[in-house]
Amino acid sequence: MIVRTRWRTVAAHLALWLTATGAVAYFSQQAYVGAHGLVASREFEAEIAQLSAKLGDLKSTRASYEHRIELLSSDRLDPDLLDEQARVDLGWLNANDRVIQSR
Repeated sequence: MIVRTRWRTVAAHLALWLTATGAVAYFSQQAYVGAHGLVASREFEAEIAQLSAKLGDLKSTRASYEHRIELLSSDRLDPDLLDEQARVDLGWLNANDRVIQSR
């Protein structure tokens, strides 16, 4: 009986160590390549840089639109811009305009 108890003790210790080693290995692997690991954080940083560049482009486009809207306000009406916008919206041409068609 003593021999079986010794084997059970050794087997229990071995199972405990193997389980602990497996858990440490699993969590280490997840910390490196998991959804929130080191590899994913590098991808997130690259995506953040790309989206920041896109945000800068959108801000400049918005500033351009705001400037054009400001030029069309009733306080500072720009006649050239008003004429250009009316021609685009209505599809009209001036008698002095030249139309070039390319095929």
